[in-house]
Amino acid sequence: MVQAMSAVVSAGGRVAPLPVERDSIQAIQHHLLGQAEPIRARMAGLPDDLATVITDPELRRLTVQLLVILAVVGRRVRGDKVAVVVEAAQRLGVEERGVLLLQRAAQGQFKRIAMSLMKGFVDWWSPSGKAGLRDWMRFVWWMLPQLHGAGTARRNAELAARYAALATLPEGTFGRALHAFYADNSISLPGQPKSVPWVMHEVYHVLSEYGVKLEAELLLTAFVGGSLGENCMDQIMFGLLSYQTGSPLIGGVVAEGLLDPDSYFAAMARGAAMTANVVQGWDLWAVAGADLQELRARYGIPPISEHERAVVGGYNGLLLGPGHSTPADWPGIDQGLAAPVAA
Repeated sequence: MVQAMSAVVSAGGRVAPLPVERDSIQAIQHHLLGQAEPIRARMAGLPDDLATVITDPELRRLTVQLLVILAVVGRRVRGDKVAVVVEAAQRLGVEERGVLLLQRAAQGQFKRIAMSLMKGFVDWWSPSGKAGLRDWMRFVWWMLPQLHGAGTARRNAELAARYAALATLPEGTFGRALHAFYADNSISLPGQPKSVPWVMHEVYHVLSEYGVKLEAELLLTAFVGGSLGENCMDQIMFGLLSYQTGSPLIGGVVAEGLLDPDSYFAAMARGAAMTANVVQGWDLWAVAGADLQELRARYGIPPISEHERAVVGGYNGLLLGPGHSTPADWPGIDQGLAAPVAA
């Protein structure tokens, strides 16, 4: 796996890897592959025995996903590096959505990427799991909050009141912290004018402790992507393209060169350790009154590091003190994208 990573960042041994690429390979080994001491790989092409050594289907997919990420971290999506990723995916027999997004990024097809990301979201949002015309119309309506006004507020008054009532929960509860996140960042609650009807993004902010600075938003996409398993690359590619390569996708703020490899892959590992799926089949109201610290521990979320806290700040709502913590002898990352493997 490490030799394959080196092949990508060196474009098959033809160019010198950038410092951020070398640091990313080390951070991947430490946080995602469970290597106490990083393995150094030579600058060369993909190993000849790649497909015979890496045989487990999940490990093959993980390998391709990591190679896709490494083709982006250098800020410029180069065709020669993308070609190595494509070859690796073909050798391993992996059809990975991230590879398609990567190829489109190399060709500057950002509008196609944006449409693909939106389709994936609307498919998820649709009750049938596959978006139809009505689902698209509903999505477009909610994505244009400037169209919302007093009429929308009246129709959603009950929903807005339910979210507003989260402010009455005791300090330290998840629901109180979620409401505080909305209030602190001047975000309209669901049901209010200029609002959207989902809270997934804000829920992830509160659970992960990543704030709203751009550096924190990048870490949040790594955290969310790590928690989503096979469907991780939409979140991960959106974050890397928007905040590392400065590519325009769906409007809003973009930036370039915000990636800190150690924090980024630590965030991905934290997301992969998460045992709860808060995207589908999750009931916010069932845990709104739960203690936030206990809920994070229940969901298996490792504590945010002090380095991350210094870079992007933690978010604890109305909690007092330095933030939540879990036992110092945290057992480690043992599932999902962050599964330790023999590198």
